[in-house]
Amino acid sequence: MSLSRLEFSALTHNAAKWPLPGKALLGCALAGVVLLVGDLAYLSPSRERLREVEVQEVALQQQLAEKTALAADLEERTRQLQLMQDKASVLLQQLPGESEMPGVLEDIARLALANGVVIENVTPLDQQFQPFYNQQPVQIGASGTYHDLATFMSALGGLSRIATVHDVALRRDGKLLRLDLLVKTYWSEQQGVKRDVPVVQGQPFVYDAFGMRDPFQPVALQVGRAPGRAAVAPDLTRPRGLLEEHSVDQFEMVGTLSRGAQTFALLRQASTVHRLAVGDYMGPDHGRVTAIHDGHIELVELFPDEQGAWLERPRTLVLNVNS
Repeated sequence: MSLSRLEFSALTHNAAKWPLPGKALLGCALAGVVLLVGDLAYLSPSRERLREVEVQEVALQQQLAEKTALAADLEERTRQLQLMQDKASVLLQQLPGESEMPGVLEDIARLALANGVVIENVTPLDQQFQPFYNQQPVQIGASGTYHDLATFMSALGGLSRIATVHDVALRRDGKLLRLDLLVKTYWSEQQGVKRDVPVVQGQPFVYDAFGMRDPFQPVALQVGRAPGRAAVAPDLTRPRGLLEEHSVDQFEMVGTLSRGAQTFALLRQASTVHRLAVGDYMGPDHGRVTAIHDGHIELVELFPDEQGAWLERPRTLVLNVNS
């Protein structure tokens, strides 16, 4: 210990006699040691804290930007929420105070009768209670031709009552098609809700069989449909015949019958065979037979367009070779 002190004392004593460059070098070395010790002891922790503060600053700036954007959009979000609440309130006001299933069933029976569809079974299911409304489902089975069932489904979408259609299934059932569907009606039992708001209906879809083919029938048995052309209006005072109560799609050509120079077409509808001559009427669209051939018959139908003018549409009914 005394030796170290002696050496250090001798070093400092001799350093006073060193030349100027040596003194400068020694001073620089001592200054470097002081700076290194000061950096390790004081500046390094400060730099580490500075980096942490800078990272926090960046995170806070991002949060500030996000919250500024949310604050700027808050008014628009509040307006949208109010619109949604108003819309929900209007929808609840449109719900009846009790189930309208009896009225819906009457509408379905009326539409089925108007479109030549037969309702075969109606099975009410258990009521389902939801937080804001109740619903009553009913399973319905119907049969008919493809175009008649499609028109019937299109008419269901135009009902003024609140009803929805679910689980639609279509399959062949003999010469006709079987349609199974689930219909639901809705009502609300909430007290204090005014129900004098009329039901707001959207644009209904109207099925038009013009130009459509029955996918359940072979192409050879399809009823031909051609575009309409301008024609003279039919005589609306003419008494309608029995065959004009059924759609042309319900008829099936099963053969021809000749009597002298006159040829008749044999058409089967359901289980009845009808005999038609040129000039006879069939179908609800003023269809009139214009020609009878061994393998098909030709007829012309009349129907109004959107402007009220009448158009003429030729159609062809092909012989069913399997009959």
